[in-house]
Amino acid sequence: MKLKLIYSFLITTCIAISGFSQTIGADAAAYINQFKNIAMQEQIRTGVPAAIKLGQAILESQTGKSKLATVSNNHFGIKCKTEWKGPKTYHNDDAQGECFRVYDNAEASFIDHSNFLKTRTHYAFLFKLEVTDFTSWAFGLKQAGYATNPNYPAILIKIINDYNLAQFSVIANEQKKKGVDLVVAPVKDVIKTDSLIQTEIPKPTTPTLQSEPTTPTPVTPPIVSLLENTKVTINRTKGVLATKGNSLLAIANNNKISLSKLFDYNDLEEMNILDQDRILFIEKKQKYGASESHTTTGAETLYSIAQKEGVQLSTILSLNPSIAKDSVLQIGQKIKLRVEATPKTKSKTSKKGKKK
Repeated sequence: MKLKLIYSFLITTCIAISGFSQTIGADAAAYINQFKNIAMQEQIRTGVPAAIKLGQAILESQTGKSKLATVSNNHFGIKCKTEWKGPKTYHNDDAQGECFRVYDNAEASFIDHSNFLKTRTHYAFLFKLEVTDFTSWAFGLKQAGYATNPNYPAILIKIINDYNLAQFSVIANEQKKKGVDLVVAPVKDVIKTDSLIQTEIPKPTTPTLQSEPTTPTPVTPPIVSLLENTKVTINRTKGVLATKGNSLLAIANNNKISLSKLFDYNDLEEMNILDQDRILFIEKKQKYGASESHTTTGAETLYSIAQKEGVQLSTILSLNPSIAKDSVLQIGQKIKLRVEATPKTKSKTSKKGKKK
């Protein structure tokens, strides 16, 4: 029965994703060309990734063809909420006759989408993510309650990958860092995975007799974070080296475990975004260490040692009862990782004399 339910869920997810991709293929290129600049400008202004903004707009507005987009210029399905003082319209959504915002033009919708995410506390953790980490953003939006569809992150990620929207986050990121204009090739009807980025147009230089030919500065490639986190095995336990700023929910999803198990395996209290680089285990740590003890080499705690050695924190605490979990240990301190083996005593046996 359980296998049937899992199979049914996978089939439903695949149908939802593949069915949607068929509906956006014809009009996506024109839509992206129309709104890519405002998406990049908004990333520079507010930090909302251009890839996420374009992906959500394509998804929510059906590439600008939905009734809400064509009549009300609302490309993100943003509802009125209590603070909205502008024009309103009513549509059936999660409930009958829900109130949605009306804008003067589509660009106003793109700007308000940024403000909507930026000013709400439950979306604040997203802005601690890398602006190019669209996977974490997709899962984070679902976690924060932007959408009710359980397949929302998978659909959004597929749109971003299919239409190479990550390129626009990279362009905006480069533009913000360097303060230079980057040239973007027009998006064609069939978008392939080759880069949409062209390098900067080099400024003409006055040649000198001994000058070397100059080459354009290459554009920095997209930063891929959690999908490329290094896999590790410590004390026969699998884990990843996760970097600061990654979404724990995305890490859990990418390693096919629940968020609660990720917390449990790593003795973590609730958090959304990694506050520092960490070793994160994706299966339960061993009860005892591979060696009998760990000798500290720096500012370590019992928690950090549990992660370095792949040992359950409860074991280390029970074996070292005089030390608090978060106490900073002195260099050279020996921490027990397993119960010391009791030396076996040899029983005395009387030697029998040899017969002559």
